[in-house]
Amino acid sequence: MSERTARSRWAEAFAALGSEPRLQIVERLMQGPIHCQEVLGGLKLSQPAVSYHLGKLERAGVLRKERNGTRNCYRIENRLEHVLKSCMKEDGSWTTL
Repeated sequence: MSERTARSRWAEAFAALGSEPRLQIVERLMQGPIHCQEVLGGLKLSQPAVSYHLGKLERAGVLRKERNGTRNCYRIENRLEHVLKSCMKEDGSWTTL
């Protein structure tokens, strides 16, 4: 992958994280892989909205979807996990800038 392509992929990933609902989803996924229905719990978003945000995060390379029987399981992409962990406190809340 060229330097320009790599830079573009990182820019796309960071842009996808520029949404509070998507950051809420990432918070949940930082605790481990979960199913779409589990993402809904506690979020004040409709199922179509959660699916939309999961799709944006997946296309940007922030997370990946794995089929588990008839359900989709989502997890943070390995290469981003350490970057995201550095932005979060041990209790799972975000550090301040």
